Amino acid sequence: MPVARFRLTIDQSPGGFVDARALSVAFDEAGFLPLYEVATAVTDQAMPISTTTGIATITAFYIFSTQTITIRQVAGDTGEQVTANSPYLVTGTSRTALLVSNASGSTANILLAVWGT
Repeated sequence: MPVARFRLTIDQSPGGFVDARALSVAFDEAGFLPLYEVATAVTDQAMPISTTTGIATITAFYIFSTQTITIRQVAGDTGEQVTANSPYLVTGTSRTALLVSNASGSTANILLAVWGT
C-alpha cells in the first residue's frame, strides 16, 4: 500500500510572523518544548506553557506525539484527539492552557511549538 508523506517547513521571521507557504500567524512570543513526557493513564495534565515560554494566550500551536493523546483547554471540555506520529497544527485559536490525557498504554513523548502573546 502506498504511503503519502509530506514535509512542512515553518520559518519564524523577525517581524513576528510564522510562515509556512500559505500559513501566516501573527504572534508576540514563541516557545518550544522539545521533549515533554506524559505517562500512560494520566488525565488532564497541564503542559507548562506559561512557565516555560512566557506565553499567556496561545494563538497557534504545533504538537507531535509518539502516542495517541487527547488535548483540551479546560477539564470537562470535549477533547481533541492527536493521533500518534501525526503532526497536529492549530491556528486562529485563543487558549490559555493545554491539558493532555494519555490512555495509550505507553508514555507519550510530545514535541510542542507554541506561538501567542
